[in-house]
Amino acid sequence: MGTGTEKKAKKRRPGPFMLIRLLGILLFIYILTTVDLDILWSQIRKVDSSYLFLGILFQVLLLFFKGIRWHLLNQGNLSRKGMNQSLGEFFESYAIGVITPGRMGELVKAGHAREKNRIMETGIRVGVERGFDMGIFVVLAGISLFFTFNDRAADTIGILLMLAGFAVIVLAMIFLRSPGATVIVGKLLNRIPFLKKDFMLSFQKRSNSVQLLVILLSLASNFSYFISCYMLALGLSFEQGFLFISGAVAIAGLLNMLPVTVMGLGTREGTFLLLFKPMAEPLILAFSGLVFLVAQIGGGLISLLLGQLFLALSQRNISRQK
Repeated sequence: MGTGTEKKAKKRRPGPFMLIRLLGILLFIYILTTVDLDILWSQIRKVDSSYLFLGILFQVLLLFFKGIRWHLLNQGNLSRKGMNQSLGEFFESYAIGVITPGRMGELVKAGHAREKNRIMETGIRVGVERGFDMGIFVVLAGISLFFTFNDRAADTIGILLMLAGFAVIVLAMIFLRSPGATVIVGKLLNRIPFLKKDFMLSFQKRSNSVQLLVILLSLASNFSYFISCYMLALGLSFEQGFLFISGAVAIAGLLNMLPVTVMGLGTREGTFLLLFKPMAEPLILAFSGLVFLVAQIGGGLISLLLGQLFLALSQRNISRQK
């Protein structure tokens, strides 16, 4: 009897990843309470309502494109089995990721796996996911520098960024397609002294059509983000083209990936003020505020609510099967 009670108590005790989830959710709620809503509302009033709607719409599309991609990476197919769990994991991690330095939300995805081998396998899938996203951002930032700035230094940096971005995408494709890459990761992990040995990582087999769909969803989700930001810029009567604005957003996004600020506050404004320099400063700050409001606060809040909804649906389905 005592042993059974101890086991139940052990199961109820929150683990480190559960604490990360709770802290992330609490941090998100705290940031929402500290945001100056009057300033944000003043930014909203400056944008055309139809463009604002389109900006929000493409953010929602982005979330579902990436959520379905995460399901494909987990299950290897588009079956409905495990769909709620996959979407719940993704939405929750996205919400926590947008408000924590260094994308700490990715740890939440690994935390759902629980077993050490599955945690590392999830880590590889996260690497594939992030590799495609980061690679596309870097490539677009390079294209923007190369084609929109008449400067030799910008051309050189643009070419280097494009090459680096393509290299990251190719690496993500290797881990998506090659069982050998997973084996190499397992061997490297077993060589790390402070980790427990005997990692046996299994490769998730995916058909060529599923692999192609993962790549297409990566392109669709990232371009949905850039289109969303472009809609917000049009709503503020920006005169720059899609490539220039997307490049500026991509460069700011790359800087925001550095674990130096929360939600990119400061770095995004500084980047936009530099790149949109000829324009009036209040208009630039209005655009930055709208990106912050729609893409991060809005996207994060929608993800947080959807994440808890889909995880609850997943748990209910599991309970019914028992």
